[in-house]
Order: sequence, then structure tokens, then C-alpha cells
Amino acid sequence: MKTLTTVMTLCLLGACTPKDVTDEDDLNQDTGEGDSSATSSVWEDLRHGTSRTFLSGYADGSGLYVVTTEGETWEHHNGMWTNIPAMVDEEDLNGIWGSGTGAGLKMVGVGNNGTIIEWNTSIAGWDVSQDGTANFAAVDGQSFNDLIAVGGAGAWSNSSGTWTPQTSAGYKFNDVWYDGTTAVAVGDEGLIGTYVAGEWTFDDSATDVHLYGVSGTNDSDVWAVGQDSTVLHWNGTIWEEVDLGTQANMWSVWSPTTNVAYVVGANGEAYRIQGSLVEALPTGVNNILYHITGTTEANVWAIGSRGMALRLRTE
Repeated sequence: MKTLTTVMTLCLLGACTPKDVTDEDDLNQDTGEGDSSATSSVWEDLRHGTSRTFLSGYADGSGLYVVTTEGETWEHHNGMWTNIPAMVDEEDLNGIWGSGTGAGLKMVGVGNNGTIIEWNTSIAGWDVSQDGTANFAAVDGQSFNDLIAVGGAGAWSNSSGTWTPQTSAGYKFNDVWYDGTTAVAVGDEGLIGTYVAGEWTFDDSATDVHLYGVSGTNDSDVWAVGQDSTVLHWNGTIWEEVDLGTQANMWSVWSPTTNVAYVVGANGEAYRIQGSLVEALPTGVNNILYHITGTTEANVWAIGSRGMALRLRTE
């Protein structure tokens, strides 16, 4: 990756919201060419009847946990949606990380106003902290004690036992992927930060569009997505661009295995990419899809506006 040589205009501490959504207009603010509702769906529609926007999810193999606008958390298990109360003063919860199931379940969620929620198995509920820092947008890692959270205050880590900043508040990130060794965080105006051996470097991704999502399998296989259908793939040497054949914003990417990525975005658009081969995955809806996740390619979930939740059909 090349060292960043251009000066970027970055959000100041707390100056912008990680995901610019509202309950009233998020269906109308992010449109592009195409409409996935016009084609037969390859997804199972498991939406929840709520005005909340589902912003991020953790799939545990048997179901899904989600965090939403206005500080709600929900789970979908045994064919039902169940609310899990979280006392976060209606702050948007923008990201969630999880591991395990049942008694071994561990989850951490992050949101606006420095909000961090941690799953407490003894009470089957959330412990909440809010320190008033800038908005957190996402969190990722390999273990509960080694996570990186990103947002308007840059990148933060809990590896020391407490959440502490790794970068200055001058770097506003929208998403992060972290495998315990290497992290890649993406932000506005093509910002890409890479964390290796305790140091962050900032790279020129060959794009100047806002990047909203990132995922990978190793340091030579990382995907980033963003505005204007942008999809970038880091192959260990260069960032390659993949053409989706659409103009819609892409909000999230999930890579379950090497050289494969699932991408979702505006207008209910969803795609599977293998190398340079792009396969459309019609959803039958036009809701904005803000997040995609899963456990394997046989268990893929996409979530978004108005409580939208879709599970990819495997038959």
C-alpha cells in the first residue's frame, strides 16, 4: 500500500454521524440506478415491524443479534424477534461484534456519544458506558479482550483492559476489520488506515469517494465498499476495483472466505463477488441495506432500514 501524500478533509471530533440515517427519510436519501424489488428474491424476508433502522448485526449460527437507531437491541431466534433492553438514552448504536453462543456468548456494541455496551451473561443483558467522546461507528476483532472500535474520534483499542485511543480525533473512520494482527479502517474521501505491529499508516486507495464498509480474511485479501457502487479489493499488492454495474451506494461488505465477498447497499441491492465475477442477489425490497454478515456462505444475513432483515436462501 502507498503512503498517503494528499491532505484530506476529515471530520473533527464529534462533527459527523457514522451512519447518516434517520427514521423518517432513510428510504429516500440514498438512491441509485436499479431496483431490487423488481426481481424475484433469493432471500428469506424476516423483517421486524419497527420504524427503527437495523445498523449492524452479529450472526451466532442459530440466529441474529442487531443494534439499531435510537439505542435498541434485538435478537431473532426460533423464528421470533425479541427486544433486549439497553439503557443508552436513545443514542444510535452503529456497530456490534460478537463471538460464541449461549453461556459462551460475548458481544460488544458501540454507538453515538462514546457509547459502549458489553454483554453480561450473568444477567443476560447489557452493561453500558458512555464517556461523551465522538460517535463510534463500528467495532471488530478476534477476541473480547482485543477489539478495535472506530468513529469520529479515530481508532480505539481495549487490549490494555480499558478503551484507549490509538489515533487522533483527526481521523474519522466509518468501519473497521481486525483479525487480531492486522486492522484496516476506512473513512471519507478514500481514507484507508492500516494497523500492523502497533502502528497505523494511512494509504491512498486510488479513490476519493467515501468508503463505508470493510472486511477481509487476511492481510492480502481485504475488501472495501462505498459511494457510487465502489468496490475495492486489496490483493496484497494493489487495490483493484470491481465493477458492479450499478450506481448505488454500497454500505457494507462481508468476506467469508478468500477472494469472496458479499456486498449490500441502496435500493435493496445485494451481490456476491468471487474474484472479478459479480453475481446479483435480488432481495425483492428497496430498503437501504446497511450491514451484511454471517457465519458461513450457508448462513448470510443482510439488515437495514425499517427493521429489514433478510437471510440468503441456500436451497
